[in-house]
Amino acid sequence: MAKKTQAISYMRTSSASSLDGDSETRQKLAIENFAKLHNYEIVGEFWDQAVSGCDDIGDRPEFNAMMDRIESNGVRVVLVESADRLARSVIAQELAVVAMEAKGIQIITSSGQNLTESDDPAKVAMRQMAGVFSQFEKQRLV
Repeated sequence: MAKKTQAISYMRTSSASSLDGDSETRQKLAIENFAKLHNYEIVGEFWDQAVSGCDDIGDRPEFNAMMDRIESNGVRVVLVESADRLARSVIAQELAVVAMEAKGIQIITSSGQNLTESDDPAKVAMRQMAGVFSQFEKQRLV
């Protein structure tokens, strides 16, 4: 059996009222299932609770703790349930992607989308458009 690639999972729940729901369980299960199917070993878990998807990554305590952990342990893969769990604002999403990409870290969703792949302009445009629609949806719901 091939050696597993180490990864860290990152979850985010946007409001305190969501903490009693299934958000954490749903995200964790999606990430764990993806990891199992694609030979990743989750070696750390970070969950920003009651943190808006529009909040800057610098204002997220668990995101920053995750980055500190990554810098000290060499893990280069972060698994998220979906792009909107990383961020719901295009600016916040792109800042996170650029910050991770600059450190050689991949952000991969549980559907297999590598958010940090930027060698294909079409993929970058699609990621950004998805971010725009996610931000629109959040504003429409709130």
